[in-house]
Amino acid sequence: MKIDPKHLRNLEIILEQEIAQYKAYLELLGREYKAVTALQSDAVTQLSEKRAAVMERLSRLKDDRMEIVSRCTGGEVVRLSELVEHVPTASDKKRLSALVAKLKDAVSVVEVKNKEFNLLLNFSLGLVNGEISLLWSASQTVSRVYNSFGSITEGAQPAPPRSGSLLGQA
Repeated sequence: MKIDPKHLRNLEIILEQEIAQYKAYLELLGREYKAVTALQSDAVTQLSEKRAAVMERLSRLKDDRMEIVSRCTGGEVVRLSELVEHVPTASDKKRLSALVAKLKDAVSVVEVKNKEFNLLLNFSLGLVNGEISLLWSASQTVSRVYNSFGSITEGAQPAPPRSGSLLGQA
């Protein structure tokens, strides 16, 4: 397969941009992780929006990369690493191979960090749900819970008079 040098240069530019966007994504994800652990909800919201914007740019870059690979191969579906093997000059092959390796590394690091972040979010959500459940059950004199057999178990809690209590005022 004959590969146009112009396409190779465009591919190289896109790969460099993708790698830069993955680095930006990781930086934002790290900052958002810290904001979640510090309970800074406004910062979490802002960082989440920025992260979503980076993901949109990454999606566009991936589409552009796939189109260039398709042009280089005449419409064949091949992996980027396979395309690099057919690059005519050794210097181009070396540069593109290094970029492909960096891109693969960046993607794998992002996958790991995303999993860690999702674990943190799920843990935090569990804590919040637990607190809400405790507050709700404390405000009820009778709490109903489904057991594993599908029947309801009721538990009665002694209820102090609500007048004058903090919960009654709420």
